[in-house]
Amino acid sequence: GGWKNFKRFCEMFEAAYAVAASHSDEICSLVEAAIMNVSRNTDLARSLSASVRGRLQMMNDPIEQKRHIMNIVNDAITSWGTSTYDWLQRSMNGYQ
Repeated sequence: GGWKNFKRFCEMFEAAYAVAASHSDEICSLVEAAIMNVSRNTDLARSLSASVRGRLQMMNDPIEQKRHIMNIVNDAITSWGTSTYDWLQRSMNGYQ
């Protein structure tokens, strides 16, 4: 743990986000195809694909992009679902 590791995680997450954003067309095509395969609902597939595309867009300003990434990380840290999952893993498997 510690601040150094957290900072490194955030840097890696930011880099991974940039890579995902650069491949958003391919990712969205896969999402659309998968939803079409499962649901056969064209409108749903296009809507979900557009939603993913919107979430993967990079900000023009690097400072805004960093803030956006930190908001994603902070939302995950404070998420009730994340906290519950972490508690369950610690309780069942002894994870720290």
